[in-house]
Amino acid sequence: MEFDLCPAVTLQTGSYNAVAAPADLILAALNSDGELQRFMFLYVSGNYSRILNGVHRTKNFDVRRAFTAFQLVTILSEAYHTVILVEHDPTLYDGPERNMLMAQVTRALKSAAEEAMVILYAPSPDRAFHTLAKQADRVFHLSPLPAPLPEGRTSRGRFRQAMRAPGPRLQTTLEAFNGTNNHEQPHGGKDPCGTMETGNPGIAQGGPEVRGTARPDDPGPQQRRLLCF
Repeated sequence: MEFDLCPAVTLQTGSYNAVAAPADLILAALNSDGELQRFMFLYVSGNYSRILNGVHRTKNFDVRRAFTAFQLVTILSEAYHTVILVEHDPTLYDGPERNMLMAQVTRALKSAAEEAMVILYAPSPDRAFHTLAKQADRVFHLSPLPAPLPEGRTSRGRFRQAMRAPGPRLQTTLEAFNGTNNHEQPHGGKDPCGTMETGNPGIAQGGPEVRGTARPDDPGPQQRRLLCF
């Protein structure tokens, strides 16, 4: 199956996706996709949730709560659903064993994605989210564009002019494809999650080049900015 976060962002079964976006954008996508209602959906939260109360769905919709990283691993290993959405909770990885916990959760997310569409969601990325996203097949950062400039104000460049053009509001998507290359090896090998980053985590590097016809704002081999109309 496929799930459209917005017209330029489509998620598919058999993939692990990390998504950072405002809660209202995710809720709009979940509540407006009628096709999504046909499939078994598992929502997993941590110690709190920002979006669960806004989900308008009762059919084929299961909710589980993980108060620890070990519980999250267990839930993922037992899941049989077509779509699994995990709302990121950084408090699950507090403590001296955070690197080991994130490595176990990462493996569980990847394993679940072999037969399901797995979405790790956060309203805003933090260090733990970036570390977990290193092994994601695709990483998306969605954010609403600023409001149009007041009448009479000028802008620079065609890109800003396009942003103020009549029509639906646009969304800016920063997408990175992060394959498993150079991160994990069969039959042992180094830890797929690596160590916790202490500096600016940025977006994980490595993996296949971005596909599509996006217009690059900052051209590079791993990330481009897309416009979602």
